[in-house]
Amino acid sequence: MKKTILILSIMTLFFAGCRKDDVFKEGDVFYNGIAPDIAPEEPIYPEDYPDYEYVVKNILLENYVGVKCVNCPAAGELALQLQEKYHHNVIVLGVHAGDLANFPLFNLKTPEGDAWWSQFNFQQNPIGTVNRKMINGGYAYDSPMWADAVAEALQEEAALEMSSAIVYNEATRKLKVDITSEFVAELPDTYSLTVCIMEDSIVGIQQTTEGMVNDYVHRHVFRTTMNGAWGEIINNTAIAPGDVITKSYTTTLDTAYNADQCYIIAYVSNSDTKEILQVIEKKIK
Repeated sequence: MKKTILILSIMTLFFAGCRKDDVFKEGDVFYNGIAPDIAPEEPIYPEDYPDYEYVVKNILLENYVGVKCVNCPAAGELALQLQEKYHHNVIVLGVHAGDLANFPLFNLKTPEGDAWWSQFNFQQNPIGTVNRKMINGGYAYDSPMWADAVAEALQEEAALEMSSAIVYNEATRKLKVDITSEFVAELPDTYSLTVCIMEDSIVGIQQTTEGMVNDYVHRHVFRTTMNGAWGEIINNTAIAPGDVITKSYTTTLDTAYNADQCYIIAYVSNSDTKEILQVIEKKIK
């Protein structure tokens, strides 16, 4: 593994959503899951801790919303606040699914979102997942639970690093994405890679506690995947530290999507439990 300064340089090039400065802040997580013993408000300079190997620990916060859900705007604002608090180590995916997402005049539902909603047995909007980690026998996290769950998840050890390389042709709208996963832990199970396209800041209809809003800005909207709702299995045998797996995908970006606001969100998850081990985000342009 690279040492701290080298990894921070690589992060600047490859890890959208990670910090671009040279200071560790509150919410940063070291490879062993333990930050240096200093007050959280004090800056942590990489050169002061040359022996630490630093692996970015990102969290996927899925926010299942609906155009007809009056409480969803508040949940969306909370998700945005958590993303900003943790310097984009929290990656947000807004999935329109459930009965309250059925709105013929402005429909942001997707087949994959419907599959996730059904698999996770969700019953209401808004509802969320935090790295799709199970709690109380299910995947559902009500929005008041998000802050504590995210803070706890960020303290867990990172099992792998992920990086992405994106090539987008504006003329043809052809999109090629390479995702590389470099593992730092031994993993005995079967794991899957899922590559999503997210479009940010879609303006449209939203029901709110104040009534219907016609120019509501929908953030972090899940649009589609490049390799199916549950992704592609990436290993047939146990994974060992140092294993590197690269997968490539191509598609033509839908003309309904604003390419200037589209991002790739890719994550590795346990194929059986669905728990997400690591996630990255990168703008396609």
